[in-house]
Amino acid sequence: MHETVIRLVVLAALIAPGIVALAQDQKPAQSSPSADASGVKYFSKEDVTASFAKGGTLVNENNYKVMTAHRTEDGNVEVHNSYTDVFYIVVGSTNIVTGGKVIGVKNANPDEPRGDSIEGGETRHLAAGDSMVIPPGVPHWMKNVQGNLQYFVVKVKKPA
Repeated sequence: MHETVIRLVVLAALIAPGIVALAQDQKPAQSSPSADASGVKYFSKEDVTASFAKGGTLVNENNYKVMTAHRTEDGNVEVHNSYTDVFYIVVGSTNIVTGGKVIGVKNANPDEPRGDSIEGGETRHLAAGDSMVIPPGVPHWMKNVQGNLQYFVVKVKKPA
């Protein structure tokens, strides 16, 4: 799995310049994603822009997901017990707290509990071009969102 995560981070770094240009030149979506016979999936600039505008999943396979997300406010604490999260910041910035103890745990979904805050943990500032890999079971919390934060999330399912 470690090699898969590294490949995904490298992929994010390779596509970053095009994605930054995309985020700065938004147009309405005009086409839908397509896959060729080999399974390669292509998303036009318009497709990705539209996905960032509403937030959504570009790819949902058995062992991974590729999602676009945006936020203008702090999020809830999240813990993903079955997935590694790979974040790549496209636009904006935020602080993210990782580790520590989740306060106010809500177990609506036992595989992905949520919470109100984190006690302890480590705070890092992420801005456009930064990436972070968060292993399964590690609490994480985006707070102090600045501007219109847009980011890719690649979720890699841990082996059963």
